[in-house]
Amino acid sequence: MLRLALSSGRGRLATFTGALVALFAASVLTTAWGMQLESVLRGHPPVERYAGAAAVVTGQQVVGADHDVALDERARVSSALSSRLAAVPGVRAAIGDTSVPVRLDGREAVAHGWGSARLAPYVLSAGRPPLRPGEVVAGYPAALGARLSLASTERARTVTVVGVARARDAVTQRTAIFTTDAEAQRLGGHPGRVDAIGVLAGPGFDASRLRAVAGGARVLTGDARGKAEHPELERARITLIPVTAAFAGLALFIAMFVVTSTMGLSIQQREREIALLRAVAATPGQIRRMIGWEAALVGLVGSAAGVWPGMVLGERLGDALVRHGIVPSAFTVEGGSIPAAGAIAGGVAVALLAVLAAGRRAARVRPTVALSDAAVEPRLVGPGRLVGGLLALAGAVPLFLVSTTARAPDTAAATSEMTAIMLVLAVGFLGPIVARAGAKLVGPPMAALAPVGGFLASANLGAATRRFSSASTPLVLSVAMSCTLLFSSTTIDHAISRERHAALSGELAVTGGGPGLPRAALADVRATPGVASAVALTPTTLGPSLGVSDDVIPAQILDGGQGGGLDVGVTAGSLTRLRGDAIALGRHRADAAHAKVGDRVRVRLGDGSHTRATVVAIYSRDLGFGDALLAPELTAGHQTSPLLRTILVQTDHAAAVSQRLPALARRYPGLRVSDRASLASSSDADRELNRWLGPVFVAMIFAFTSIAVLNTLAMIALRRGRELGLLRLVGATHRQVRSMARWEAALIIAIGLGLGLAITAVALLPLSHALTGSLRPYVPAGPLAAILGGSALLALVALALPTRRALRCRPVEAIGVGE
Repeated sequence: MLRLALSSGRGRLATFTGALVALFAASVLTTAWGMQLESVLRGHPPVERYAGAAAVVTGQQVVGADHDVALDERARVSSALSSRLAAVPGVRAAIGDTSVPVRLDGREAVAHGWGSARLAPYVLSAGRPPLRPGEVVAGYPAALGARLSLASTERARTVTVVGVARARDAVTQRTAIFTTDAEAQRLGGHPGRVDAIGVLAGPGFDASRLRAVAGGARVLTGDARGKAEHPELERARITLIPVTAAFAGLALFIAMFVVTSTMGLSIQQREREIALLRAVAATPGQIRRMIGWEAALVGLVGSAAGVWPGMVLGERLGDALVRHGIVPSAFTVEGGSIPAAGAIAGGVAVALLAVLAAGRRAARVRPTVALSDAAVEPRLVGPGRLVGGLLALAGAVPLFLVSTTARAPDTAAATSEMTAIMLVLAVGFLGPIVARAGAKLVGPPMAALAPVGGFLASANLGAATRRFSSASTPLVLSVAMSCTLLFSSTTIDHAISRERHAALSGELAVTGGGPGLPRAALADVRATPGVASAVALTPTTLGPSLGVSDDVIPAQILDGGQGGGLDVGVTAGSLTRLRGDAIALGRHRADAAHAKVGDRVRVRLGDGSHTRATVVAIYSRDLGFGDALLAPELTAGHQTSPLLRTILVQTDHAAAVSQRLPALARRYPGLRVSDRASLASSSDADRELNRWLGPVFVAMIFAFTSIAVLNTLAMIALRRGRELGLLRLVGATHRQVRSMARWEAALIIAIGLGLGLAITAVALLPLSHALTGSLRPYVPAGPLAAILGGSALLALVALALPTRRALRCRPVEAIGVGE
């Protein structure tokens, strides 16, 4: 059977082209996304800052009942733990380390206490250690005695370079400078706690002894020490795992859909050939094995060919994720052998599953029945397809209900996309029933409009339901998946931008380059002539609390209470009381936590610390500003960086004030002034994931599904030579046959685009209602026209060219061509 499958494959290369290209594309996407998944699962950030430490003790960065919730803010440990760790046998020293983002003479760096220099280790190559607050040691080549501007968590000041230190190993991730230990602790703003404790090993060192002393803190050794240097990678890991798995899984799903359609249609059109094999004593098992070998070979060749391009795409994709700020700069894409093997194995498995049902059906037919069945297409669906279609519809119902109630954008988008997938599956299974219903619905109008071409087209639709179903299903897949994936992201982004635009009535916004602005900048902005009021917003998160147990809660730190032209839609209470241990809740989060104004609620801060807060306000614009607004005193010492992100400015003299505010850049290097429109449309990492990655992936999916459209429709049209020839022999003119073909093409395109748009509507309407309360998803006209026009054009070309070719053949010759 293998030899026969090889011979059949060589003789029918054109038949398998669509499946080969689909599996190639699936392999490229699966390998590329698999590389991202392997990197986040198995990769470790580089160990540079703590390369000289045998172990690093730091706070628990992952919490939750199942230890699957990564905290956004750095979890710290008590500085008192250093002395207990130092007393452990085998420990030479335990050194606390604090990291503070700074800008030294325009160069972004991280400041540490000089006592922690041994953890790299850094050694002096010139000069001396810092002894006073105004002295620093540079971790890069610098001139001794140079007086440089240092911007950190306070106003810029001048410091003196008293030493130059060199690391034992090359440092590529973060430039370091060193101050006195007391100055680093003061700038960090979290007295009594340190970011991490590095442990230097002595004789008889055993890391397991540290765990007995560390209590709930993490003890990291080996490559895992890099996690203490880059805790933000833990959150990126949690974010990327479902994204990469979903995209790779979606690629394989579409590949299975495409290959099932292509291979199934090919086997259906080869039933006469299979019947002849049965007539010369081929058993059903041999037929199944032959078809299985064909599928396996197609899967192996197509998937293997896509591995190398997939690896190249994976490296480019990793760079783009870093460039767009979706993952930290320390993220690196590694390896590729496991994703490559998985892509090949997945491609072969997809191909085998795709032909399972069609191969069994072809092998069951008796030779005499198969010979007649090859000329008469079976109608409607068998029990298997009926059950599959009903199960897909049953799966779509609960997903639809969840998407109507979900408020979190990620959850609403995911359930809407899964709803679309289930409905596409249902159309694939129940397509012949849809085609029969369509024939009954459009048959009379078509016959009235075009008595010959329209009548023949509607008659063909009713008689050849499987063929029309196979022709329209790829169009449904292309339109439904492309539109749902793209317009779910545009709907979410538009809803967030609209809430922010409505909430920001202030004229100006002040931001800082790099990590942010010191808190003193808010006071200086308020003191600027012409400024009526100003408040600061800094994004953060809360840990699992307030009715959420399996994820972090988006939040903002609001410094200044009410003002700055900020209107978050307060429905109860007042933001003027947002100070001390106060918190304001979005109305959906307040409902989930059963909280009202005046209640004391338990919250988990972004670094995992537990505390209680008083609810002082409830607001409605939680989609644009997160589920909670926090008083700065509540989060003091619990942020990775105490810097402010954005200062909102309200003024009646925007032009004059916008000229005065840049003067503050002397105190706060990197300070920028922009208008409110740019702030409302600004992106965070989650929105950037939708804005950039969504359209890119949709373009990939559209190109992918277009393969199915072209190949399936071309195969159908090419196999109709005998049918068209017979029509011409019984009296149909050349013009009438072309008219019939055009009407059929119009039917296929209308059914495909109509069902695709209907599925998109079912998926997007509840998403829009859940996020905005309206049934109007945001669908830009340009991308919609491109998807519909591109799909229709592809279908028209795939149907018209083979039909025109078939009509060039003489009718007598056409009916003699074997199938």
